[in-house]
Amino acid sequence: MQTEVATALGGSGPVIWTLILAFVISLVTVFALIFGRYEIRLRRLRLIRDYVKTFPVVDQAEDATSPSFEFVRTKYAADVRGNGENGDASSHHTGRSPEDIITEINETISQTRFFLNRGDMRLLVAALPYSLVVFAGFTLTLSGFGCLAPTGDCPSIPTFNLLTVGGMNFAADTAATDLRQLAENVLTVAAITFVGAYLSSLRYLIQALAVFDLNGYTMIRQAAMIVISVLASAALYRALPDLSAVQEVISIERTAPVTELSSLWILLGLAFGLLPGSVLQFILVKVGSQINWIKQSDNRFIEWTRVVPLDAIDGIDFFTRFRLEECGISDVQSLATYNPIMLHIETPFGIYQTVDWIAQAQLCCVVGLDRFLLLRQFNVRTIFDLERALKQNRNSDTSTEEKAIDAFDRIYAAVLLAPTGPMKHVQETSTAKFLIPGADGQIKEVDAREFSIWALTTISETPEMSSRAIEHLMDWIGDDLHVRRLRRLWNEISSRLGKMSLELTPDDEIRRKAAAPDTAR
Repeated sequence: MQTEVATALGGSGPVIWTLILAFVISLVTVFALIFGRYEIRLRRLRLIRDYVKTFPVVDQAEDATSPSFEFVRTKYAADVRGNGENGDASSHHTGRSPEDIITEINETISQTRFFLNRGDMRLLVAALPYSLVVFAGFTLTLSGFGCLAPTGDCPSIPTFNLLTVGGMNFAADTAATDLRQLAENVLTVAAITFVGAYLSSLRYLIQALAVFDLNGYTMIRQAAMIVISVLASAALYRALPDLSAVQEVISIERTAPVTELSSLWILLGLAFGLLPGSVLQFILVKVGSQINWIKQSDNRFIEWTRVVPLDAIDGIDFFTRFRLEECGISDVQSLATYNPIMLHIETPFGIYQTVDWIAQAQLCCVVGLDRFLLLRQFNVRTIFDLERALKQNRNSDTSTEEKAIDAFDRIYAAVLLAPTGPMKHVQETSTAKFLIPGADGQIKEVDAREFSIWALTTISETPEMSSRAIEHLMDWIGDDLHVRRLRRLWNEISSRLGKMSLELTPDDEIRRKAAAPDTAR
């Protein structure tokens, strides 16, 4: 047995070091996460304070703070505000100036500038189950050195129990050896699964740390997921020690005597740990074909309902995509609905960059990836580019300008109503037909291509009708809540930039200003 060889080489000394090492790993893991949360809070509160100094967050006309900003500020101050816990809604009071907001942020910083403050201590208490699970798991994983006993034989408590050897019936002459081997195999699977589950929990907790979502629930959840993965994989090995039995679902009897642990089970144990919940999914997949009462998914349109990757956005490469995924932004739709101020605070990207990415994502979501890429060829990159192109202030336009604008409206209407590949294939796969009036006044069934041609023809009877129809389309495209939130932030930053940002100053005006000091002298 491997444990007997390790015991003979080890002795009682390594057991103590195993316990010490397991304790240190569990302690360092928890304290490092809590300290990282403490540092992230302080740094981002200072970034929020600098943002208030640079850009307007108070609407003077409405005498209220921007909701987008308030969501960001309260996220980092919710668990440290003493007055707010007593029912004081000062964060929502009207009539506050930027100086008042900066003062509130400074007070929050002063309450959290010391490590292990009240919020950190609450999180530390909630992390005790996770710390105990990590300690027990590393004790099991590293216990091969000395087998938790100073003598040559392993004790019965950690090795022989109902989980490891319960229900087995071996021949009398090989019972001791087979029981020892089976127990060692089960514990090895459990230890390898724990290593995978521990690494998976670190990945999850660090991701939660990046978006400041590390709280008591996340710590307790990860502790539970580790325990579930370890116990489920150990029980699964007891049921299927020989994986060849999986090929015959009906017969899962033991097909071979207890021998050394196979490499495949080592890989499965690691996979079960790295992918929490995969043990149950593995079992359901193997027996799912035998259960006909489970409701199945409709996968007919799976090829045309894929998520749009972040790489479709101009300016996002592989490394930027990886950084955004740490914030829980995995596709274009999640980027389109993200708070731009929060994305700026929680990532190293500037506010103009985040606004541009989100505006691109919103356009991609409403028109689809195909039309989004086509519009980019016509110099329309964001949802606001499309809004500017389709909705113009016609009060001061001449008739010539109106004709030119109407012509562009028809151009963009042709792109927005173009029959795309997904539209054609969804219509063909579903066997549904569009209904349009025919030339004889009778309703007829048509495919996606003919329907798009009819729709564009219907709204293009006159240039004015075409322009009004496409502007009506833009009205409901731009009325989503996340679009309105981004539009408000866009207008706030635009007003702060001032009139000089609207267009380049003409050369003659620059020369006149340059010559003014000489004239004055």
